[in-house]
Amino acid sequence: MPSLFRAYALPVLWMFAVPAFALWFAGHAQRQEDGRFLELVEAQLNDDGALAPEERAGALRFYREHVPSVACLSADPESADYRESLGELCSDMQQFQGLRWVALASIALGLGSALFALGCALTSLLSRPAQYLSFLVGWSVLKVVGALQALLQGACLVFLSYWMTALWLERYSVKLVLVAALLAAFALWKVLAAIFKRPEGGVDVEGELIEEAQAPEFWQRIRTLCAKLDTAPPSHVIAGIDDNFFVTEGSVRVGDQTLQGRTLYVSLSLLRILERSEADAVLAHEMAHFHGGDTTHGKRMSPMLARFQQYLAALHEGVITIPIFHFMLGYYGLFSLSLGRASREREFSADGTAARLVSKRDIAHSLIKIGAYASYRGRVEEALFEQDAKHEQVHIAKRVANGFSGYATTEKVHFDLHEAVTPHPFDSHPRLSERLARVQAQIEKEHYGAILLAPVTGTWVDAIDPANDIEARLWSAYEQRFQAAHELALAFRYLPENDEERAHVERFFPAQTFAGKEQHPAVVLDFAKLAHAEWELSLADVRELAIEKRLFKRYLDLKLHNGGLFGGKRSICLDRIVNPDELVEAIARYHGRHEAAHAKQAA
Repeated sequence: MPSLFRAYALPVLWMFAVPAFALWFAGHAQRQEDGRFLELVEAQLNDDGALAPEERAGALRFYREHVPSVACLSADPESADYRESLGELCSDMQQFQGLRWVALASIALGLGSALFALGCALTSLLSRPAQYLSFLVGWSVLKVVGALQALLQGACLVFLSYWMTALWLERYSVKLVLVAALLAAFALWKVLAAIFKRPEGGVDVEGELIEEAQAPEFWQRIRTLCAKLDTAPPSHVIAGIDDNFFVTEGSVRVGDQTLQGRTLYVSLSLLRILERSEADAVLAHEMAHFHGGDTTHGKRMSPMLARFQQYLAALHEGVITIPIFHFMLGYYGLFSLSLGRASREREFSADGTAARLVSKRDIAHSLIKIGAYASYRGRVEEALFEQDAKHEQVHIAKRVANGFSGYATTEKVHFDLHEAVTPHPFDSHPRLSERLARVQAQIEKEHYGAILLAPVTGTWVDAIDPANDIEARLWSAYEQRFQAAHELALAFRYLPENDEERAHVERFFPAQTFAGKEQHPAVVLDFAKLAHAEWELSLADVRELAIEKRLFKRYLDLKLHNGGLFGGKRSICLDRIVNPDELVEAIARYHGRHEAAHAKQAA
């Protein structure tokens, strides 16, 4: 419970920071102006020798009872002349009162929306229809609330940008007010744009379509399982090499095609390690999601969730709307608890369906095999990626196949499987231990090795004619991307110690020259150093980069480590460079590479 409070409740309080400060400031400003007014009045009355003591006391009593913060906001017609005599002071008081009302409106709106969001989150726990309706209503209301909060808090910040300096320093900065106004306008524009912008739907899947003519027996098995469940079969089957199976009714992009309707994704890599009956249990599990309406519900929820996530990004990018972002994130976090709970129950239900249609043994064995394969493949890829030497060939598929039997007999597999969670693009799968318990398949850890090492007598891969070719193409493309990513990572790790490492870094970070305008000197940059005009320095000496404006020109200041009192930086006048933005980006990237490599070597 304390962790939930810290994760969801505390961040929500940030939404009240600006209006709460604005409310305090409005009262503080009124009190300060009242105090200044009374000091001036008392001084004038004390200096007026024509007044009798009784008259002076009566006047003081009147002004103390009718301070500007009271008189200026009064509608009493008898005080009209007095209010008019106060002049601009009344205008100021009315502005402070306006700020007070704006701040109170923001706070009241925040409290109301917090209770509303909590109610929606709790309602979503009741049932699947309640989950959909609560989020639909919650999103419809809260997106408007976010826009109103951006407007109200932006107004508060613009007001404060003027009056804080005017009141406390007795001067104001037009530039500060303009910056605050521009930030407020930018934030409001970002929020409104996110409300009306439709995110790109669907999911990208790497794989290839399996037509029924290419695997008639496999397709027939799927249709048979669907008939037993009295649900329509998938319209498309995609085969790939990811370590999971899934179904969806949302749009799926595969290659240059966009698929609509029911889609089943099968992993050829996993089908190879599953007996047909074990694969049947997995397929029955996936078809159960169709039968139970899980994919239909996901299709309805996904667009709203995508729009809400897009809205969250806009709030975060709006700078002054970051406190509102934390509030919305808190609501999304609470709603995610409902999504996770429902997802877990759907997985347990689908496991139970697979146990009834096929067998408890087969669904249990398939869960163990899939979890072990996914865990071991992750270990292999992580070990390959962490190596600091370039790979001529990574051969991930071969390494996984050759090393899996050795892994299956170690304690590592027990560690990985005991709390293993199967990777999945749409659902939050429960832990393996829980899933086995729910289907009443109690399998001791000592038996995992025998299950994983048992020879596979027949797989569904044999019934998919193009399976071998598809696997070869997909593994080749995947391993090339993996190798390219690893080589790029090496460029960020090396502080070159030999010619080979130097050549590797220069491949990704080649020497560049940025020409100067007219007769001004160029800037020469490589992975290790930077030279300009009459100075040259190593990127290792650069502590920080900063763009400053001096004498109406922009400078890139390179602040140095141990530079001393006067030699702490080198500067480049950006207005004298032909492509200054490209220069700044390049120096930042090259310096970031050096910092990453230094951190890696120091670790």
